[in-house]
Amino acid sequence: MSEADRPLGLAFIANPGHVLVQRWVRWFAQRGHEVTVLEGFGSGAGSDPGAGVDVVRYDARGSSRLPFASALHARRSLRRLLAEIAPDVVHAHTVRPYGWQAGLVGRHPYVVSTWGSDVLMPLPGLRARFWQRRTLSRADLVTAVSPYMRDAAIRHGARPERVVQIQFGVDTARYAPADASPPALRALDLADTPFVFSPRAMKPIYDHPTLLDAFAEATEGERLVMTGRNADAIHRADLERRMESLGIRDRVSILEDASDDEMLALYQSARVVISAPLSDSFPLTLLEAMACGTPVVAGDLPPVAAVLGPISPRSLVPTGDARAIARALRDALAMDERERERLGAELRRIVVETADHATNMELMESRYRDLARRRS
Repeated sequence: MSEADRPLGLAFIANPGHVLVQRWVRWFAQRGHEVTVLEGFGSGAGSDPGAGVDVVRYDARGSSRLPFASALHARRSLRRLLAEIAPDVVHAHTVRPYGWQAGLVGRHPYVVSTWGSDVLMPLPGLRARFWQRRTLSRADLVTAVSPYMRDAAIRHGARPERVVQIQFGVDTARYAPADASPPALRALDLADTPFVFSPRAMKPIYDHPTLLDAFAEATEGERLVMTGRNADAIHRADLERRMESLGIRDRVSILEDASDDEMLALYQSARVVISAPLSDSFPLTLLEAMACGTPVVAGDLPPVAAVLGPISPRSLVPTGDARAIARALRDALAMDERERERLGAELRRIVVETADHATNMELMESRYRDLARRRS
């Protein structure tokens, strides 16, 4: 086997329970690479990232809560593990906290993937800004899903020549328009019901109160479908009280833990998919909806506006503006089938050309090999 084809040793510092991490590491494991996920904060307990992926736990905090002492403890623990694993490349998913761990250890080459709020939201204090800049400036490669995210990473210290655009990507063969009502949709008792789908978790950053206000104003017979997966319990309770006060509780379905097949069916069959968070990169949920040819209503954050603005400006709404969201919802629900098909085809084209999962992972594999060659 030539050096160019040999399996790589890849150590990911990441949450093994997060679906985006799981999709990423599974692809490389299925390609025959040696994949290990290291996690030191207790996240993703009990999760199974898939065959061929080893999950190794370590303690990133130690018994001391003093920042300097806990950092030394984490560095010792992680250095010991990485010396045993001896990977060709270390890759941290999200700058905080996992990228900080990679930067703390300082084993090269290391890659950091920005996810959104980790470089878009303000940092809490001087110590955080120090670790952020230190981590990104020393990274051998930084990935971002859009030019806007690339610029944000550079502002936080990443070297411009080391930042590349790589999408998490969508399986565009699976996420595609459905010819008929999917069986999974019938199992959810939604086969004959027009509905709006909100796929984001019930957490404050996704601004569901504004969405509920807009839905109450813009719709009459439609249902709103939301997911209860990874919900913030206090925030969810607040949202349910808001539904009651708006008089729409009987038109809202909350799916506690929708399966992958059910999520696909919801994307394919929704009249509209909506996502208008307070802060984000380009969310995978929108890409999945677009791949299915489903109209979207999206917050006009810069990464999203850059893609949707040229092809569907009416889909974009100011963040936090319930009336604007209501208008966009009414417009989307009023589209005739010809207009839906035309828009859906254009939305899908964008995803196939720029955000296909396998294509982006092949690009990443090439980057890993480049880094491994330089290391050797």
